[in-house]
Amino acid sequence: MTNSPEDLFALGVLNTSTAVVFSHASFLTFQGATLLRQTDQFVSITPESESHYGHTNPVSHLIQDQAALGVDTHFTFSTDILTQARLWLQSARYRLYAAVLGVWRIPPNNPMSVTQAFLLATRNGARALRRNDLGVIAVGAKADLVVWDGDSPALLGWVDPVAAVILHASVGDIQHVLVDGKFRKRDGKIVGDEYAEIRQRFLQSAKRIQQVFREMKPVEYGDVFFSGTPYATAVTVDVQRGDGDGYGQTYA
Repeated sequence: MTNSPEDLFALGVLNTSTAVVFSHASFLTFQGATLLRQTDQFVSITPESESHYGHTNPVSHLIQDQAALGVDTHFTFSTDILTQARLWLQSARYRLYAAVLGVWRIPPNNPMSVTQAFLLATRNGARALRRNDLGVIAVGAKADLVVWDGDSPALLGWVDPVAAVILHASVGDIQHVLVDGKFRKRDGKIVGDEYAEIRQRFLQSAKRIQQVFREMKPVEYGDVFFSGTPYATAVTVDVQRGDGDGYGQTYA
């Protein structure tokens, strides 16, 4: 048994009032996508980690009406949805363009817009949790707001504010952050007396987790993956001429 929509539907879990979010859904089938739409359940696309681990996600762009974006493991990857939105936008564009270029044609249209990427990063995440009070600015909604500095060097001269944020901004351009109406970042600085304690606890956890990994024995790969698929070594790249390839040091 896997964690596919078909399996959870057979167990009576999918077609309930409980929000179910499938992480990655790398092996999603047409039947599984149909069940997601019928039961209004969602997929979480995490483009940074999925690229890192080689999840090709060949069909995720086909289920974006039932998908939202995530950061996966914040300890390992970027902690902001903005990075994920930009990576996924360009990944989806690349895949859709390649399908046309692969048959020797030139695509005259843009297959995915910045507004669609913005919705994946905001409203769709709330929809995945079945929360009508998140991902929108409206009366009665949670006052969770991010305010960007339009005078930041990265954003100067913008016309379309969504395009400016999705294509040009970084987390360093965020001026204010409000959570439930309370400032958590103001004028570019994190506020709140509890941050110093949270920072210290995070650093302690980081050291503890890093030590666990240092003490782990190296993984011994057999002939095949646990699914029965054979291993094959990926070609590594070379970014230096002459001796060495520029791969760099691996820190333990």
